[in-house]
Amino acid sequence: MQTKVSLIFHIGQQLLINSQQNLNCGVLESDGNSCAIAAAKLIIKQFGSIDITKTSLNTHKFEKIINWEAYQQARDSYIYIRELEIYRNPHFYLWTRFFTTAPIWEIEDHTYYIIELIDQDLNYFSFSNRRELNKKHAIEQVILEGQHLKYHRTIVFLCVKDFDQGRYHAPKMYIDTIGLFNGIYRRRQERWLCYNVTQGNYPDGDVLKQTNVIIIPGSTSSAYDEKAWIRSLQNFILNVYENYNHIKMMGICFGFQLLAQAFGGIVAPCKNRIKHKGFYYYGNEKIRIKNDLFKIGCFQELAQIDSIIINKAHGDLVTKLPERFINYGSSKTAENEIFISEDLRIFGMQSHPEYSSQQILLFISGIQSSEGQRSFGDYYNDSNNKHFVKEKGDQLGLLMCNNFLQS
Repeated sequence: MQTKVSLIFHIGQQLLINSQQNLNCGVLESDGNSCAIAAAKLIIKQFGSIDITKTSLNTHKFEKIINWEAYQQARDSYIYIRELEIYRNPHFYLWTRFFTTAPIWEIEDHTYYIIELIDQDLNYFSFSNRRELNKKHAIEQVILEGQHLKYHRTIVFLCVKDFDQGRYHAPKMYIDTIGLFNGIYRRRQERWLCYNVTQGNYPDGDVLKQTNVIIIPGSTSSAYDEKAWIRSLQNFILNVYENYNHIKMMGICFGFQLLAQAFGGIVAPCKNRIKHKGFYYYGNEKIRIKNDLFKIGCFQELAQIDSIIINKAHGDLVTKLPERFINYGSSKTAENEIFISEDLRIFGMQSHPEYSSQQILLFISGIQSSEGQRSFGDYYNDSNNKHFVKEKGDQLGLLMCNNFLQS
């Protein structure tokens, strides 16, 4: 996984410089190991809460992901919480989404976000100098040759949160799912396209002809819910599988469950959810891995271990796998944790390798403090909460997803 992020600003063939600013940072566990999230934090730290909607960079109408009315209503009732400050800044989410589309380049473990401005943008960004781009510097040669603007692979990311839940409205803490996945897994010369299937938005045939992988992430809905968009998504999955045999599919949590259900498996609520509607398993858990997993081509180079620690946030389970799907992992709470189809086109994980332990702790403490009687700090330092995430999640889960996506 990438461990460093840099922001490169230019206007045409001129590099923009500000010697007083550090436009580099490490990618932290609290960033969910996401370069996009780290970059959004960095830009706000160095330039303040610049409103991207007023700049030339707002080519995708990023402001639509904010429920501005709800945000204004909630803002005045906030209790200041240092750990959640950045997560309650709507401009942080606008910038996170921008970095899911901004051109990138990688050199070893370093990701560069390449941001082209126009002169009018300098009303918002402050730079002390500029100079001509120089081919002697590897990243500047990339920009001059336009290599960062070309793409050779297409990843389709399907948003599966109902619109009101998929928009940031800032009552507690919201994790931008596409910013998380994209910032972890996107590689140079990859085009990521996002479609909100809960609103009936899908890639057309021309896009699918160019698509390498479709990602279906987690959702607050259940695969067995009687919602029209879930049935439509299930039909879409089957259509893609039958008619676009070059496309692979990866599902996480809800995506894992829906892929199983679409092909004939069974999804059911866990025992605690049957008793308590809305129940979720949170925290991390040990998953036992079958050694045969590492005989599969894209996983052969991974460290062969018999178990991993992975973070979870789910209330449903796959209780029966479809035919020709093989289970490669089990835990105390879920018999089916990792599956791959026999033709190697479909891969899924029940738990969340993309969630870091620090994020889970922030998330559950934010929810509890907004609904409970104690402060965020009390929940954040509560031994019961810390027990949920007593160990850091392993990188192996991330690497498994990454290798499947890149294979």
